[in-house]
Amino acid sequence: MKKISILCILLFSCFFILSGKKTTVYKTDSILKNIVFDYTKNFYKFQKEVNLLDALTNKKAPLKDIKSQVRNTRLAYKKIEFIFDYYQTFYNTTYINGAPLPKISEYFEATKVIKPNGLQALDEAIFEENSLENKQHIKKLANKLKERVDFLLKSHLPIQLKSSQIIESIRSGMVRIFTLGITGYDTPGSVNGLEESLVSLQSMKTAFLHYNEGINPNAIIKFHHIKRLFEKGENSLKLENNFNEFDRMLFLKEVVNPLYGNLLEFQNLNNITLEPYKKHAQNYKVKNIFDANFINSDFYSELVYLPLDNKKTIKLGKLLFNDPQLSNSGKMSCLTCHDPNKGFADGLPKSISNKKGGFGARNAPTILNAGYSTGYFLDMRASNLETQVAHVIDNPLEFNTTFNAIINKLNKDPKYLALFKDAYKGITKQNINQRSISNAIAAYVNSLKSFKSPFDRYVRNETTKYPENAKRGFNLFMGKGTCATCHFAPIFNGTTPPFYLESESEVLGITQGFDSINPKLDTDLGRYNNGLIGDKQPYFKNSFKTVSIRNADLTAPYMHNGLFYTLEDVLEFYNLGGGEGMGIKVKNQTLSNVHLNLSKQEINDIIAFIKTLSDTSNFTTNKS
Repeated sequence: MKKISILCILLFSCFFILSGKKTTVYKTDSILKNIVFDYTKNFYKFQKEVNLLDALTNKKAPLKDIKSQVRNTRLAYKKIEFIFDYYQTFYNTTYINGAPLPKISEYFEATKVIKPNGLQALDEAIFEENSLENKQHIKKLANKLKERVDFLLKSHLPIQLKSSQIIESIRSGMVRIFTLGITGYDTPGSVNGLEESLVSLQSMKTAFLHYNEGINPNAIIKFHHIKRLFEKGENSLKLENNFNEFDRMLFLKEVVNPLYGNLLEFQNLNNITLEPYKKHAQNYKVKNIFDANFINSDFYSELVYLPLDNKKTIKLGKLLFNDPQLSNSGKMSCLTCHDPNKGFADGLPKSISNKKGGFGARNAPTILNAGYSTGYFLDMRASNLETQVAHVIDNPLEFNTTFNAIINKLNKDPKYLALFKDAYKGITKQNINQRSISNAIAAYVNSLKSFKSPFDRYVRNETTKYPENAKRGFNLFMGKGTCATCHFAPIFNGTTPPFYLESESEVLGITQGFDSINPKLDTDLGRYNNGLIGDKQPYFKNSFKTVSIRNADLTAPYMHNGLFYTLEDVLEFYNLGGGEGMGIKVKNQTLSNVHLNLSKQEINDIIAFIKTLSDTSNFTTNKS
């Protein structure tokens, strides 16, 4: 009786709705009350499953029982995840369902390391070897999860919702299903992504159906259309229980994108304002996950001098990008290593230096779509595009100069004086300075985007033509090949969905040469040696940024050391399980060492898909 009373009090408190503009044409109180009721009820069910899991691990139950309970606990969580993650993103990704890797939190001091914990860590651990040490690890994970969920019942509930944010959380939930659910990212041990995605979809459908009360007459048809789309998605996930066989392309084209777009139209028809709870990189104004504006690249340059979408600064930045007088020798420009005719890379294993016959330490990756990241350079030592410029300016192997020297040169050029004055007048006393130079180059780099590929046009329904082998390759990339668990759609880089707030690096066990018989680990420590105190962690040794595979067909060679000259070799390296899969002891390898068992045909199909991600619209002579 006492529990019922407490629940009633919590639910009553939950009915309080945040104040804001009254933009809907119907009363939302009852809708939100129903959604809050379902959410609170499901949260308590989740707590119950966590308690059962904790009890089983404490009494040393058989592993099969614990494994079953981990599954039940995760499925219970999937009923609340789309709302919980929207409102508690940091807590979710750090303590409840984050990747099973150590993490450095921006909310703590730079050296604070948070060990792997939560549901993903449990899913992975439960399928590891049945040792005493692993059983103790599982017990600790379950105990910690219970502690966190008990805390949430006091701090997170009662929850306050807005109608606009419910729609947005459902739309983000669809992104999550597509990028983290059906790819297997969320279930590294059980590979139970299809069943979990079904539960997530059903929970979001239940929340949406509450909008049938007092609906705008203009939105009735749209409401029923969305309902049918949810049902179509349910049927797709129910009919296919083989992870490797699931048709992800069909699911994207007929369920994910249609739901994502129609939910926005429903929101607009009912005059529900776009009003995100917090700023996300995801742009809620677009209708397709592969829209060129689905992710707002300016989100990652929030603290820069001027917004990077300024046409004047982009034009100026392009001139600076091409200008060799920025370097000490007067012979090297940004163009030296990032040639538009070579996919904004240079085609070399390691980029050329300013020393005659010399080379730099690493491969020069393409800068197309570089703006979609929270860390720059392969070792992620720069936090934004502006600060990245400074590293090139003072690098003794690159420009080998100072900003003062560049400023003196530019101040003697009437053309630059006029362009800088036009772009930055009134912002500072001196129009040409370190910040304005960095900002202009960053603005140009940020403008280099490639979303006109055959793949993009096909999934945006701009064409019906798409190769069958590429379709198979996409399904393999998003499924059996596990490529999409590191290269996240739609950029296919390491910036994690569904809110794209953080970029990842990976330890692949890259070798000094592609020798699968006597492999030797490459000696470059990568992120571990990037100079940032927070990254001086053992698990960042040999860790490098996960770059986009867009235009990869045009930007060989690959990896930080330019090891592979063909995509076939890259895929074979992954097929073997990276360095550890080839027999090297890489204690902190994040790539699974399990062989993928991809056939020659399957590798060719994945490459066929990657080739359809090529967009040469920016691959022209880089003259202003």
